[in-house]
Amino acid sequence: MMDSRTTDWDIVIVGAGIIGCSIAWHLRESSLRVLLVERSEPGGLATNAAAGILGPLNETSGPGPLLDLMQESLSMYPSFVDEVQRSSGLSADLVPSGILSVATSQDEMKNLTAKWEWQQSRGKDLSFLQSDEIRKTFPSLSPDVQGAIHYPHESHVFAPRLLKGLLGGLGRTSVAFRSGTSIRRIRPEANGEMTAETSHGDRIRSRQIVLTPGAYLNEMEIPDPVPPITPANGQILSVRIPDFPLRKVVFYPTKGYFVPKLDGTVVIGATEESVGFQTRVTPRGIMEFLAPLEHVCPRLLDAPLQMTWSGLRPKTPDGLPVLGSHPIHSNLVFATGHYRNGILLAPVTGRKIASLLQTKKNDDSLLPFSPERFA
Repeated sequence: MMDSRTTDWDIVIVGAGIIGCSIAWHLRESSLRVLLVERSEPGGLATNAAAGILGPLNETSGPGPLLDLMQESLSMYPSFVDEVQRSSGLSADLVPSGILSVATSQDEMKNLTAKWEWQQSRGKDLSFLQSDEIRKTFPSLSPDVQGAIHYPHESHVFAPRLLKGLLGGLGRTSVAFRSGTSIRRIRPEANGEMTAETSHGDRIRSRQIVLTPGAYLNEMEIPDPVPPITPANGQILSVRIPDFPLRKVVFYPTKGYFVPKLDGTVVIGATEESVGFQTRVTPRGIMEFLAPLEHVCPRLLDAPLQMTWSGLRPKTPDGLPVLGSHPIHSNLVFATGHYRNGILLAPVTGRKIASLLQTKKNDDSLLPFSPERFA
């Protein structure tokens, strides 16, 4: 990497989570001087706490630009991960497992059927499974499971390993990295550049600045208008079952899921609560997603508990990410507010924001996510 003590840059990326690192990755072969700045540990707030699910149809309530963006990003994942692995030598454990979305009651079946009605034409090779087929094909699931939608081409990835791969690959490029650097203020200059002032009083000048700090966006002083981002704490845990036969990701109402990983870990989550910048795990929170498992996959409740953790998701009022240039200062670019879908949207965000930075032209597909909607 270049000497990160240099104070003048072409592009400064504020935040070294999966989004910031993906943008830097897509800029790695350019001739631009790029600095990646991180306030603490790369991926510490959201990326390292993520289950790594790549399931567009399970994360949207209807067709629209968000689903389109998610599916575009999912299609990019195999080549994205392959490039990162070849560059870094680190595996991201991308698993094309498929996903099941299940129902265990009549009310849940009504919701699942309504979901199927709009989704069946939106994905490839989707199928609706009845209870007898589920018991035959997936005997690890409870007999209480009455129906399921099978998404055979959706998958999951080991998010912390993917981030380590990105950082390792970037370490072999000209992209510079500066950790332990908290940005306090972003200020436009008369010459058209931007200055980032750190909490230590240092000033980093750049032709363009990209803000990817996740939940901490509104903790910085930024020229108005500023998109409203709030932290949403998500609790999660893992159990250890090396011989667990079910390899599918399973979603169950209301917002529960479990993800069997290649190493014999099964990740189970997740809650959503507004408690400011606290990252906490509580018995009540854990019970939200553990209690329904009695009717979905009770074996998981008897497995040895491995660990619990939580992370902060950056959430916008409308649940959509913020992608694009500041309404007034075009050389200040936002790439944040990905909420539950930062891992899934990392490849497409990285590519489109990198293109915007280099061409100064916004991709039309990003217009629904423009910061201008909060102006």
